[in-house]
Order: sequence, then structure tokens, then C-alpha cells
Amino acid sequence: MTAETLSGSAPDTAGPERLRCDAARNRERVLSAASEVYGERGPAFTMEEVASRAGVGIGTVYRRFPTKGALLDAIALPYLERILSLARAAGEHREPGERLETFVRTFAERHASERMGSGRLWDSTLGRPLRDEIARVVDGLLDAARKAGRLRPDVTYRDVSVLLWTLTSLIDATDRVAPTVWHRHLDLVLDGLRPDGPRPLATPPTDAEEWEKVVTSSAALRLR
Repeated sequence: MTAETLSGSAPDTAGPERLRCDAARNRERVLSAASEVYGERGPAFTMEEVASRAGVGIGTVYRRFPTKGALLDAIALPYLERILSLARAAGEHREPGERLETFVRTFAERHASERMGSGRLWDSTLGRPLRDEIARVVDGLLDAARKAGRLRPDVTYRDVSVLLWTLTSLIDATDRVAPTVWHRHLDLVLDGLRPDGPRPLATPPTDAEEWEKVVTSSAALRLR
């Protein structure tokens, strides 16, 4: 029988490990809360808002992320990694001419279903290597589409970036009142990238009553 048994207490061997687990959980709670408030308010959020949403003290936030910039970098990297993963997966499509459209459609679908993140995280300082790799992979998708005769020769990586930016903005602006309207406009945009003219649109146009609901729900769409 050990001294610990006689005293009725077990040796505290799990203390440091428990502290590490608690710290890891708090970090994930802070990151999750920061992603939420960023999605709602953009970079105008405060560290106090993040702490309140995460259910931790403000000191806990600053111990892990000493500046707001450090916190933004931390939530930007997973966002950029997801984009890179989607681009690489599209590059594995068996039809080279379909790879670019696969990437754009998958990106839009993931954003609509999961709210992958925000393009405003794109300028993260630590994300530069990931941005460079995304550009390299997407340039490969563009080259494959051109060689297959599926892409206008003057379309650039920057054009694709603007396409994704405007598409995600549309998805965000209409998700509560017309959550499928972006499908039609994606098809219209993709038609503009092709050299061989338009295809039939699978999604019907929005009627006047529905469109009125759309534009009144979002300041970004009130120019009619």
C-alpha cells in the first residue's frame, strides 16, 4: 500500500497534461469565435467581442494572440488552406477542360453550404506562401482549360479571383431570401469565360416578387 493510498489522494501526474488540453480547447474556442464575429462584422470586430463569444477572459485571448493581426492570421490560414485543397482536387478531374469550372463550382457550393470564410482574409501576412501556391495551381487549371478550347485566351488568374469574390458576395447577400439565385448567375459568368458561346441556363430567372425580397434584404443589391 502506497503513501498516496493511505492519504486518500492520487499523485497529480495529469496536471500538466490537463493544462495543455485546457489551453488547446480555449485556443480552438477563441479561433471559432473569431471566425464567427469576423464573418458577421468583418475586421471591425474587437478582441473583447471574441472573448465574450468564446466564453473566456480577455486575458486568455491576448495570451494566445497578442495582437488582432495575429488573430486574423490564425483564422486566415485555414481559409486559404481550404481554397488550395479545392484547387488541387479540381486539378485531378479526369477531363482537363472541366478542371477550372469544377474548382469554381465546388468553391461556390462549399461557401454556400459551409461559409468557408471571407475573401477579406486574403491579405493575411502569414498567408502569402499559400496565396502564391493557390495562384500557381489555378494558373494550371486555366492553362488546361485553354488547351482544351474551353476558355477564352484572355482570361487571367486575377479574373478568376474577382469572379470568386463577386460570387461569394452574392451568396452572402441572398442566402436568407433566395439561397439558390447564385446558381443562375454562376452559369452566366462561366458562359462569359468560354470561347464558344452560351449554354442553356439550368436555373430559371428570379421573378419580380422574389427579387424585391432579395434587394430589400441587402444594401449591396439595392441598385435595381
